[in-house]
Formats: sequence, structure tokens, C-alpha cells
Amino acid sequence: MKALAKMAYGPDNLVYTDVPNPVCGDNDIVLKVKAAGICGSDMPLLYGPDEEKYKNYTYPMVIGHEFAGEVYEVGKYVTDWKVGDRVVSDNTGYVCGHCPACETGNFLLCPERKGIGGDMDGGMAEYVRIPGIVLQRDPSSIRRLPDNMSFEHAAVMDPICNAYKSIIQEAKVIPGDNVVIFGNGPLGLFAVQIARLVNAAKIIVITTKRSAPARNPICEKLGATDILFADDSQLVEKVKALGGEEGIAAVINCASRSANILPQAVQMLRPGGSFIMVGYTRSAVSYEEDPADLMGHKGITFVGHMGYDHTSWRNVLTLYREGRIDMSPVVTHVLPLSKWREGFEMFTNREAAKVVLVPGLDQ
Repeated sequence: MKALAKMAYGPDNLVYTDVPNPVCGDNDIVLKVKAAGICGSDMPLLYGPDEEKYKNYTYPMVIGHEFAGEVYEVGKYVTDWKVGDRVVSDNTGYVCGHCPACETGNFLLCPERKGIGGDMDGGMAEYVRIPGIVLQRDPSSIRRLPDNMSFEHAAVMDPICNAYKSIIQEAKVIPGDNVVIFGNGPLGLFAVQIARLVNAAKIIVITTKRSAPARNPICEKLGATDILFADDSQLVEKVKALGGEEGIAAVINCASRSANILPQAVQMLRPGGSFIMVGYTRSAVSYEEDPADLMGHKGITFVGHMGYDHTSWRNVLTLYREGRIDMSPVVTHVLPLSKWREGFEMFTNREAAKVVLVPGLDQ
């Protein structure tokens, strides 16, 4: 089958090539991939720096952790799924089943968790295997699609579920709250949509001038009330002015590699506000004043965000089925899998919001 595979450790080792079809074990299912999303976390696989964990992997390894498709083959002991079922995966490939996280259903935090497309062959291919062990221990890691959901939209469930969890479950935004969202990539855009869904009053997006031309119009369409630039020397003061007497209830960091966001967020937030760390940073955070003192006196809640949970997935799929959310503005480009490099470049150059790859689209 055709797949986008990482051939060796280090940058520039991604190749669109032929790899063996996955073998379906007695408890496994194999999906025929209909769509796969490009994620910002995929970029280091091409451009570097590669994560240290990839040094000892067995190559080639098919990438892609955002994917949806049809059940193509089922193992002889599988009873919950049948050929032709339309499904989406939350990319869980293995969990231990007995740690505190697994015992409470928080499978994404399992210390032994392995991800499809990160630790084992993924969905940027014609077919992908879902291991039987995860179907047994975490059966809801695979979910049926609503009849009205396209595969292209199903393939971007990952970022919108991240947004749902950050806004609803972690920040606990309620109607009338003012919210600040750093970043206008897919995570940030979906966070805007979820904030509007719960009738947040001010939805303030902090973005860069580089990404503004392609993505700021989407921010506005999805419900952003104000858009400010990250390099504005008066950023904190402008945000606080927009928040007015009510202040800023939550700051959601959907940007990456921006070490100054936390100290800015603490200054922006009203007493008792929440900072949700969705985006990752590889830089150290520095303060001119004691951050613990500032956060402590204001009673700021800092939440280390990790992905989503089954509540996020179930509720987002339900909202989609009922026509309450629309992924179309965010999925700006659909390309054949063979044009993956074009998709990576468009995302890196901020010419696209979300790029979805479709195996066989050019055949």
C-alpha cells in the first residue's frame, strides 16, 4: 500500500512510498483510511528537531495520528465492529489498563500509552491497524461517525476535542465570560468556535502577523470579537481594557514555542481566573517578578492540558450531528496523500489552517 513513512531518525526522512499492508490479528480491526489530518506536531518529523524517543524506533514507520475511515477487515474474535462501519480513532494504540489513569478512564494519561502514528504505524496510509488490546481495554478509542459527518471532518476531531476540553471541561467557561485565546492555528480556531458555542462575551484572539492573512478571517467568521497581535507592546493593557470590569475569566494557550505567554496571561487574568496550557513550548519561561507570588495572590488556576477524553469526543460528535458546530471554515485544504509535502509547506508557511490528506484522491 502507499503510505507516508518515516524512513530513519532525523529530518528529511519522510517518503511517500510502498509499505506492506497491515496484518489483521484475531482481535484487531483494519481500517481503510479515508482521510488523515496534518498536525503541527507532525512538522518536526520533516523539518526537525526530531524527538529523542524516535532514535530507537524500527523504521520505516508510517506517520499520521489524525485519521478516519471504514472498517475494512475484522479479526475472528471481534464482535463490536463490522466491515463497512464508518469510524474515527482517537489514535490510542495501547494502554496498560491498570494504572490510576486507566482505572479512572483517563486513558490518554496512561504512562505506558502508545499512540497510533506516534509509537506505531499510523493513518497517513491506505490502511491502518487498530490493535485488539486497545479495543478491549479502551473500546471507546474508536467511535462511529454521525451519518452527516464527512471523513474529512472526522479526521480533525483531535484538535476540536482538544479545544472542547480546554474551554468547557478545564476552563469551565460559562455564558458571559471573557476569554483570551493565544494562537490562530486549528486548535485556536476551534477554541474560538467552542467559546462562541457557550456564549462567551469577549473572545479575544492573540495572533502573529505572519498567520494573519489566511487565518484571521476564519477567526472572525467563527466568532472572535477582537484580534490583537502578539508583538504589541501594549498587549496586556489592551486585553484588560477589553475585559472591562468583568475581567478575563480564562486564557487558553493554543500557540507553541511562546515562552512569554504565561507571565502575560497571569497579568491579563482576573483574580480566580484560569490558564490552560494547550500548546507546547520548548523554551524556558522567565519572569521579572516571582510567578508563584503573582499567581498565588490572584488565585490563578494553572491547568496542564493533555489532549481530550471520552466526554470530549462523545459531546463533539453529538454537537456535530445536531448541526451545532461547523468544521468547514477550519479545513481549508483537502489534498491527495501523494501531495503531502505541499500540505506540510502550506501549513508551515501559514497559508492553510487545517490540511487533510486523502489516500487515492489523485487516482
